Amino acid sequence: MSTTAILARQSRWSTFRKETLRAVTAIAVALLVTIIVVLLTSKAPLEALNTLLTAPASKPRTIGLWFDDVAKLTVTGLAFSLVFQARQFALGVQGQIYVGALASSYVALSPIGPTFAAIPLGIAAAMLAGAAWGFIPGLAKAKLGANEIVSSLMLNYIAIELCNFLVRVQLRERPGVLTSLKFPDAAVFPPLIPGTRIDLGLILALVATVLVWFALYRTSWGLKLRLVGHNARFAEYAGIKSSLIMVSAMTAAGALGGMLGAMFVQGQTYGKITVLFEGGLAFEGILVAIVARSRPLAVPVVAIFYGYLRQGAQLMNIRTDVPAEVIGVVTAIIILLVSSSFSMPGKKWLSAQFGRRAQPAGLSADGAAK
Repeated sequence: MSTTAILARQSRWSTFRKETLRAVTAIAVALLVTIIVVLLTSKAPLEALNTLLTAPASKPRTIGLWFDDVAKLTVTGLAFSLVFQARQFALGVQGQIYVGALASSYVALSPIGPTFAAIPLGIAAAMLAGAAWGFIPGLAKAKLGANEIVSSLMLNYIAIELCNFLVRVQLRERPGVLTSLKFPDAAVFPPLIPGTRIDLGLILALVATVLVWFALYRTSWGLKLRLVGHNARFAEYAGIKSSLIMVSAMTAAGALGGMLGAMFVQGQTYGKITVLFEGGLAFEGILVAIVARSRPLAVPVVAIFYGYLRQGAQLMNIRTDVPAEVIGVVTAIIILLVSSSFSMPGKKWLSAQFGRRAQPAGLSADGAAK
């Protein structure tokens, strides 16, 4: 193996250790703060902490809820990672989820619904709708100079209200009920484990992770996207059309958001579309992407840990006297620690101590022989 390859591998391993230590330390500090908050707010703090830390893995049903969250958090984290890699801060995943869910719902409730084509066509329609919704703020940014944060957020509101209107007026099961007709069984994702919410969505999340990683690190498009994200002006000098790359990244992220919409309404959780079905989960993908440093292969790992914490907080809210808002405190602390230049207290002192111990016998501190 060449010296260059060895140095590159050492650099990657050093970066991995550094980022892992940062994430683990942030989670540990956040959990410590959670313990303090629980001790201050609960009349039975030990029971509450036990629920937070063990309940998600206690039964097949709660494990199913946990991995259902993991699948959804992975996809939304990947969508945000794509636009973050291009140094764009579009926040339109939530709207893309709603238009994707609408598209897959119309497929499921059409004559195609009872057929074998309902699932693949529903996913395809959702991805197309989401891609179109992601393309709009990208085009506005490239051609009109519109701020992608503002345009994507406004499109979120439009998509949510459009979905609510159509569910209430056109897709409703009956007057006064804020849900659509139930989808045919053929249009609902089959469970991977019977009796749980672990369904086809988990497979879609894993496939999406591999495809996004491949696109970013094994294709010329991914190289151009990362160059644009690193320095858009330099990329322009190199002949890369930055605006085209940014629009394509936001469109690809939109396709992932649309697929997540199909995972919501065609999955075991619902099997129909309801008003405000997404429950704010889309924006939690920002946390996943930030902690994973927008690296696709790290996104599912972060989603596993954060999904566990998320489910633990919800179960703690249901079973104990601690409010679920506690998880908001934990989330904020993790974001602040991981996204900042935070490092473990005493890290330099520990490094100095272990560095001295690692010196070979017979050598002085400057490396000279005694």
